[in-house]
Amino acid sequence: MHRISHALLVSVDGLRADAVPLSDTPVLDRLVAEGASTMACRSDMPSVTLPCHQTMLRGVGVGRHGVNTNTFHPLVRPVPSLIDAARQGGLQTGAFYNWEQLRDLSDPGSLNVSHFCREVDSPEGDERVAEIAVEHMQRMDLGLAFVYLGHLDHVGHQEGWMSGAYLAAIANADRCIGRLVEALEGLGWLESTVVLVTSDHGGHEKVHGTEMDEDMLVPWVLWGTGIRRGHEIEGEVELRDTCPTLAHLLGLPRSPEWEGRVIAEAMD
Repeated sequence: MHRISHALLVSVDGLRADAVPLSDTPVLDRLVAEGASTMACRSDMPSVTLPCHQTMLRGVGVGRHGVNTNTFHPLVRPVPSLIDAARQGGLQTGAFYNWEQLRDLSDPGSLNVSHFCREVDSPEGDERVAEIAVEHMQRMDLGLAFVYLGHLDHVGHQEGWMSGAYLAAIANADRCIGRLVEALEGLGWLESTVVLVTSDHGGHEKVHGTEMDEDMLVPWVLWGTGIRRGHEIEGEVELRDTCPTLAHLLGLPRSPEWEGRVIAEAMD
């Protein structure tokens, strides 16, 4: 297997899969064309932000991690997150986000750097998160960087999923992802890096949280060294597969607690 020493996980909050082709997304289009992807990754129930990010980062469903609202409570039976596994594996880790509740995605002390930006109600908040992530990537050898862009979900609740404002916010998120990819290229990390872009949930009208496909189906785009080019993943992908897949690519041991599977179909 190709030697991967860097992984970038980008979560665009509220990115409904069928909205992507309706928006201006040259960066995501490139990652899809040059990587392996599905527009039918299944989220978790309830399809809301904190539970689904716990699923994404911990590799288990809500029924196992037990976080079923946007208020965190300690897990009765701890499950190591991808961040915990990366830190234990000797990698430097960073998280950059603009929704405060995401501070509980890993154990205390598992992050070398964590930056919370308060601004989520304007596109500049996402842009700031991306720039701060880039600044730290340029200063530190971040083996795992988690970047969360929260503005799209805010627009969905204010203006409606699939509205013109919502599609414009997707385009802005795409530009933020482009800034991150540009930084990886500038650092010369591309030959040792994988990027995964996904979301916690979609939405309909001005809400989400149901089992409707509009709420549950999100993009899952994997790009970089050792990843199949231009491959549409045919097998089922679930949000909980994110954690074990990135751990596998980074050469980290699999936790016996993880329920998700490694999406081997995406790899060369």
